[in-house]
Amino acid sequence: MIAFSKNFYCCYVFIGLTILFGSCQNDVPKTSSTNLEEYTELPPPQDDFEESDFKWGYMDTKGKLVIDAQFDDNRGFKEGMAVVRKRGKWGYIDKSGKEVIPIQYKGAWSFSEGLARVETFDHTTGFINKYGETAFETRVETAWDFKDGRARFRENDQIGFLNEKGEKIIKAQFESASDFKNGLAKAKSMGKYGLIDKSGGWIIKPSYSKINFPSSGLIRVREDGKFGYLDMQGEVIIPIQFDNAQDFNGDLAPAKSEGSYGLIDKEGKFVVQPQFKALWYAGEELWGVHRGQKYNFINKEGELVLAREFEQLYSFKEGIAAYKLGRLWGLVHKSGEIITDPQFGLVWGYQDGLARAAVYGGIAMVNKRGEVVIPPKYLDLRDFSEGLAQVQVYR
Repeated sequence: MIAFSKNFYCCYVFIGLTILFGSCQNDVPKTSSTNLEEYTELPPPQDDFEESDFKWGYMDTKGKLVIDAQFDDNRGFKEGMAVVRKRGKWGYIDKSGKEVIPIQYKGAWSFSEGLARVETFDHTTGFINKYGETAFETRVETAWDFKDGRARFRENDQIGFLNEKGEKIIKAQFESASDFKNGLAKAKSMGKYGLIDKSGGWIIKPSYSKINFPSSGLIRVREDGKFGYLDMQGEVIIPIQFDNAQDFNGDLAPAKSEGSYGLIDKEGKFVVQPQFKALWYAGEELWGVHRGQKYNFINKEGELVLAREFEQLYSFKEGIAAYKLGRLWGLVHKSGEIITDPQFGLVWGYQDGLARAAVYGGIAMVNKRGEVVIPPKYLDLRDFSEGLAQVQVYR
């Protein structure tokens, strides 16, 4: 291995991130388009893992390493426990760093609703509780995490759902399906999408080429390349007529007509006329817009929020958004006030009042004033989750 200093590496990280994100096309943040069949791949067999030269641990919100860097890989804390790997085996620790479920699995996933998926080296997949006891084993091709009391499974290339006892409460019958959310799941049958309830019954029959979860009381659908909206009974409330559309947030939704985006109300009428290349909900009752080569935010009246426009904008998290000017990024408040000049190689979203930022020297944590509160003393770090953040230590 080529020897290098920490300062050289951290400088390289900042320059590399700046060049990488400065040269990328200004993609507009989009609504989620996750494939319903997407799932986390199982890790490779134990022998495929190599011991990491730089170990992972966890720091607190003061930047102190509170769980020693001893893991070859790890995940954020969920429900008080975190998945960790040593060589080719996975297990679980608590927030004190104690190994509470032995590092013994071929694959392990974070806890969700009190249960976690695991795979053993004899290729048995099942779910365990927080004591490490087997809740149940599955005899299916693939299983996903529990969401809203149900877990998807695949059997004979069809999707069904398990309950917390491992019973096939909804038999495998769908071509694809999403997790449940607020008692509903998206499902595909005979090439069309609809919504099902937790017993597997159709709430919205499979009639559409695309369907979304209800948002502000309306359900966005696509048919024959056009978008419109249904009510909760499946009646068409806003005609399927738009070239593109997004979910409602409150009383407004972005919609595209004749090549441009505007905002429509719940009657399907444009209250902000189509005039933008792109338009998305950015949080804080504001929408991001792209016109010409620049980005800005608008309010529900269509008024521009920022005094100047930028080369790229991200959505708000905890009332703050990142903007790009030249090759660097800065921070702007939801009021339109510029918090910092462009000075970061990249800024991630805020979590619990802190955001990761690429600075000279590496990755730091900044507060909501853009001040560095945790300097770049770690090789790498992740967002906080339940008060702790994953860090990779240079040694």
